[in-house]
Amino acid sequence: MNPAAHSATGSRPVDPVALAARGESVWHRLGLAALGVDWVEDDQVARRTRPSTPVFLAALSLRAGVPAAVLARAVEGLDTELAVRDAGGTEDLGRYGFVLQGREPWMVRPPGPLEPGPSLPGLEVIPCRSPAEVELFERTSVEGFTGSASGWSPGTIHPPEASLRVRGLALLLARLHGRPVGTAIAATDGTVLNVGGVAVVEAARRQGIGTHLTLACLATAPTLPAVLSSSDQGHTLYQTLGFADAGPTALWWHPGPRAS
Repeated sequence: MNPAAHSATGSRPVDPVALAARGESVWHRLGLAALGVDWVEDDQVARRTRPSTPVFLAALSLRAGVPAAVLARAVEGLDTELAVRDAGGTEDLGRYGFVLQGREPWMVRPPGPLEPGPSLPGLEVIPCRSPAEVELFERTSVEGFTGSASGWSPGTIHPPEASLRVRGLALLLARLHGRPVGTAIAATDGTVLNVGGVAVVEAARRQGIGTHLTLACLATAPTLPAVLSSSDQGHTLYQTLGFADAGPTALWWHPGPRAS
């Protein structure tokens, strides 16, 4: 049995895929709340109720085996480019006009002690406490993920004042000798911790900053199971920090307005 597949109390086994999907759903609910967009759940799917920045999924199945038709139906009426995640990674949404964008594994880590990261003098990772820090966080995140902040519009992903008011949402900014170099996001509802948005700007990579950012996320809720969806680049790093694969996921992209 996956050692991470337990509730926060450790007494009740849970489906690790459902746990990971719930964590990603928590992050979407909190992140979208700052934008004033509702994120709603039923027993199969979580979804946003109106268009938003494509950084956020339009819908997410909450366990493996939710039919493709149910996931596609959840985004009807959102007539924009959008992405959805099949939590089990086995459903074919191609027949509904979606294109497979990629596959990422769920990873889960049980609560437990954290080993310190590699020594890196001059590095500090702290949660944003002011609107100016949130704006700097957003700029650094965009640069870390895309390589440039030239097309960035402040507040389109993380509205500064609203983001600071969302309980359970921590935006972590890494600075090296005072210069912003990386970001990560910790989101929790008190039962599971979702780790996301780990990004390091190109000039500061391969120094262990991603490790420190992930550890800082875990330190925000060390008594909770932690979950994430991993890129190929981050997979080995997360394994060294105690995360284990919990199952595949599939990201599907719809490139334009959906037919009514």
